[in-house]
Amino acid sequence: MKKSEKLFLLDIFKSSKNLQKVQQNISVGDLIGLIRRQLGMSQRVLARKSKVYQSTISRIESGVLSPNIDTLNKLFEALSCSLIITARPYEDLDKVKIKQAYKQAEKKVNYLLGTMALEKQRPDQRFIEEQIEEEKNKLINSKDLWDE
Repeated sequence: MKKSEKLFLLDIFKSSKNLQKVQQNISVGDLIGLIRRQLGMSQRVLARKSKVYQSTISRIESGVLSPNIDTLNKLFEALSCSLIITARPYEDLDKVKIKQAYKQAEKKVNYLLGTMALEKQRPDQRFIEEQIEEEKNKLINSKDLWDE
């Protein structure tokens, strides 16, 4: 990954983390209701402006219905807001790649160990760990990283 792409993603992830803290895990239905009430708008008016049934808006705001992206776009547009969808990784993407590379390397080395065990040639544990580490380092930036 290019350094500029990595920095761009880090900025997005940092912003999404901050946004999550500010929103305190408020549901999308709660957010729609909150904005609508701040605008002094009834569900009936929002329904007319967004071309979404009032009963659907009620179900979204009460958490009974999870709206699709098209419905969210209509509702937020009618509320004079834009819908922003962002990704927030569970952990650093480099850590995800390292874990995947280790998993793949371990699988590959263990396969070879199985073959060697049949021939009664199992190497010592330190050698095995070195092989896994070496294979992991090869895989980290390889196109084969996600091949299972």
